[in-house]
Amino acid sequence: LKWWRLWPRKESISTPDWTNWQAYALHVPFTFLFVLLLWLEAIRSRDIQHTADVLLICLTTTALGGKMINIWKYAHVAQGILFEWSTWDLFELRSKQEVDMWRFEHRRFNRVIMFYCLCSVGVIPLIVIQPLFDIPNRLPFWMWTPFDWQQPVLFWYAFIYQVTTIPIICICNVTMDVVNWYLMLHLSLCLRMLGQRLSKLQHDDKDLREKFLELVHLHQRLKQLAQDLPGFAAMMQYLVAMIMQVMLPTIYGNAVIDSANMLTDSMYNSDWPDMNSRMRRLVLMFMVYLNRPVTLKAGGFFHIGLPLFTKTMNQAYSLLALL
Repeated sequence: LKWWRLWPRKESISTPDWTNWQAYALHVPFTFLFVLLLWLEAIRSRDIQHTADVLLICLTTTALGGKMINIWKYAHVAQGILFEWSTWDLFELRSKQEVDMWRFEHRRFNRVIMFYCLCSVGVIPLIVIQPLFDIPNRLPFWMWTPFDWQQPVLFWYAFIYQVTTIPIICICNVTMDVVNWYLMLHLSLCLRMLGQRLSKLQHDDKDLREKFLELVHLHQRLKQLAQDLPGFAAMMQYLVAMIMQVMLPTIYGNAVIDSANMLTDSMYNSDWPDMNSRMRRLVLMFMVYLNRPVTLKAGGFFHIGLPLFTKTMNQAYSLLALL
């Protein structure tokens, strides 16, 4: 993300960095200009089928432009969260069970991300190479140009521009998606870690009250972070990549919800019956508080979870059937 000028240059900042001129120099002539040229082509088109072909990539790249502006605005928040998870004693792994859980989930996450990256990046050579064998030559994606790119000499200017732009758009899109998914994965693991620590509380522990209050504080902090996060063949491969782009955030968002919902059971499985009356009252108050769900929201409207994915797929198919 730093290499593509999508992450803060400094290690610790508290406000968005809008003076990142290297980012503008990279993305204005490529990403944002490409989006503009696609929209001009769609607007000027007089054929409905041609317009649909242009909009296929036009809407995706427009969303990418929005994500870029969003990450420029909120990357410092994500950077602060990652720094907090890496340095605070509350988030330090304290048992072999926690370490094993972390390693297992990270290995599984790595495999998922590698598959997603291969699907996404694998589209590029198919998109770029195939048009060269068409007669007459055509561009990978239709876009408006101030010159007639269908002339043999001028064609190569537009083609080289797209060959340069498409990998930049693809890699930026993938990396921005992955960092959001990882934040959700890490948050769900922190909630599971909290559940394991709650279930291990014993009535004869000398520091029982201090440990319990520490875990309550950890839960409050995780809930605050959950509110901060939402602010942060070629056709077949494209289809798989786009479905994964919708599905993966709902899977990891659902993991956050499930991990938070299990905290009540974890607290109940602790050694609370043998605790003194004051501790039992604290445990009861905390369990009542845990009934408030921890959820991630997209734009403050939609709960990020598997029901959102199924609803999105159902509505997309309904629209396709209507068309």
